[in-house]
Amino acid sequence: DITKEEFEARFKAMKSCPGHYYVTVVEDLDKGKIVATATLAVELKFIRQCAKRGRLEDVVVNEDYRGRQLGKLIVSTITLLAKVVNCYKIGLDCADKVKLFYNSFGYSGEKGNDSTMIIRF
Repeated sequence: DITKEEFEARFKAMKSCPGHYYVTVVEDLDKGKIVATATLAVELKFIRQCAKRGRLEDVVVNEDYRGRQLGKLIVSTITLLAKVVNCYKIGLDCADKVKLFYNSFGYSGEKGNDSTMIIRF
């Protein structure tokens, strides 16, 4: 839990880094509320001729909206967005119980790090 002021300060800081944070939301337009969200964080690398690496972060679906494929929609969107902004790979950290979900998008585990999953483009 954070205050509105803390949220706004962090959002402003993220917004001041264009091309690094892509916060994606699904909104229930009838109720005017955000019901799902995920973030693509883009890291600038020196390797691979100064390539970009993506990280899928903060995937959340409101519990009242689960079972409506919104998680699939938001993860697919972020994964495609990583390709569009020319990331050479995208990764995520997750608990064992959701690995099958991310496997269905093509994410796979990395040797030696069983909580990290990646897709290489």
